[in-house]
Amino acid sequence: MATRSYAQDQERRLRAAIIIVMSLAVLLAIRLAIIQGVQAHALNADALEQQAKVVPTFAKRGMILDRDGTVLARSLPSQSVYANPSEIGSSAADDAAVLAPILGYPQARIAAALSEPTQFRYLKRKVSQDVANRVKALKLVGIYLQPEETGARYYPAGHLASTVLGYVGGDENGLGGVEYSFDDLLRGVPGQVSFPADVSGHAIPFDDARTISKAIPGRTVQLTIDSFDQFEAERLLRDEVAKSAALSGTVIVMDVHTGEILADANMPDFDPGQYGAVNSDHWRDRALTDAYEPGSTFKLITAAAGLESGKIKPDDRVPALDVINVAGSVIRNAADGNMAGGHGTESIEDVIAYSHNVGAAEIGMRIGEQDLYRTIRAFGFGNDTNVETPGENAGIVRKPADWSGTSLANIAFGQGISVEPLALARAYAAIANGGLLLRPRVVHAIYDADNHLVYSYPTEVERRVISESTAATLRRYLHAVVARGTGNPSAHVPGYDVAGKTGTAQMVVGGTYGSGAYIPSFIGIVPADAPKYVILVKVVRPRGLYYGSEVAAPVFAKLASAIMLHDGVLPAATPAPVDKSVYNVHASTNTPKTSAIRQ
Repeated sequence: MATRSYAQDQERRLRAAIIIVMSLAVLLAIRLAIIQGVQAHALNADALEQQAKVVPTFAKRGMILDRDGTVLARSLPSQSVYANPSEIGSSAADDAAVLAPILGYPQARIAAALSEPTQFRYLKRKVSQDVANRVKALKLVGIYLQPEETGARYYPAGHLASTVLGYVGGDENGLGGVEYSFDDLLRGVPGQVSFPADVSGHAIPFDDARTISKAIPGRTVQLTIDSFDQFEAERLLRDEVAKSAALSGTVIVMDVHTGEILADANMPDFDPGQYGAVNSDHWRDRALTDAYEPGSTFKLITAAAGLESGKIKPDDRVPALDVINVAGSVIRNAADGNMAGGHGTESIEDVIAYSHNVGAAEIGMRIGEQDLYRTIRAFGFGNDTNVETPGENAGIVRKPADWSGTSLANIAFGQGISVEPLALARAYAAIANGGLLLRPRVVHAIYDADNHLVYSYPTEVERRVISESTAATLRRYLHAVVARGTGNPSAHVPGYDVAGKTGTAQMVVGGTYGSGAYIPSFIGIVPADAPKYVILVKVVRPRGLYYGSEVAAPVFAKLASAIMLHDGVLPAATPAPVDKSVYNVHASTNTPKTSAIRQ
């Protein structure tokens, strides 16, 4: 009985064990089926993620074009040189010796990289095609080339429009000018690529790379800049700054009917491809950043205030004095204009033509603080112009409550106030076009990577600042400057009728007006009888000659002649009247309403 009981007990145990084993087998089979069937995709993805390295791929940066489609900035294709040190072994020192002079790095640096315990190591990013070909020709084991979506930024025209274009950093991120302000559009949308990774997490970019998302190329930005006008403006300005040993200079060419900037030249300038080789002072767009006391060029704003307020009439006269005393300060006429004579009267036109400080001060005091200030602000002085490029310095326009006893008289002839050159150019454009203040533009249109138009920037008229009759009177005054005043004959342009205004402003040095420190300038309208362009020329602290008529006006005359010929307007020819129906006066916004594109 005991033996049977023992045998039965053993049999029961064996059956239980079999049942348990079979149950476990069934459970394992079910689990395996779940893993291989239901969870296979997710687990596979987790495994790949643990073994992979996701690397961003930068989009090709968009081009920057001039108004005619000429390329001013583009990104060239490039390759990167990388190594798989695990394949190199003992040849690291020899390989480094031949790679170092090609890559431009110290041999010790290359040797150290080739000896690292990894399967992937960049040796140099974004090399030129010439460098890539030289590396490839070596046929070194473990040394590879990888195409890059982006390459070195290339500026085919060198220095041309450099202060407008700006520059980019090592990863092609915009750092100045249009490159900065339109960086989001130019740089596109990065993609992602997944590579196998080694135990240290370094990517191994061989043939089994997997594209997660493709990079979307950046958009193309087309400027309003005319390369011919820009080249001539830079050439003439460079010559004048060098000849007069000046600190700097600026030239602006603006279409008076659209606000388009055809040239924005600054000296000194730089090569955007080698921006680090010069002082950062060279990078500035001085047309925006360098606010200054405008001097006599501001007398037209004073005259506009008088005419618009009704407190002076077009043919009014003021006492013809050479010296007056205002609140204990003496105001004199500058020596570059004909002296008023100290007796009798002179017309408002004479005050402008001969650039009499005393006459302008008398006009200002007749107008009064509030009307002068109101006109100054209406012309936009003291605010940014909202041009598309960065760095605007709107200058200083104090409220009348903060004016001293001499401020009204001084501001009337351009002292005690500072303005940016672009703001003054657009004020003269309003005088030229019949009284409409335009938003200046340096960008014409945006295109996608397939050259399809995305957006075209129309003309934006911010507001009417003066009447057409006031504008016509002011143009008559400006014509007298060139015909018989301070611009005669230095601003004459043979075969064309021009108008303009000289300016010779003293610079503030150490808190006072410095002796021998001047900013000569000239702002002209061409042609005077049917205005198309405003040209501003400003030179900072020349040595020797320093009057606007001597330094700036000749640059204007040469540039105006070249621009008119380039534009197809022959000497003595009269351009067709402008169709003003394109204008739509409205409050200033960032989205213009109408278009008037220069052909």
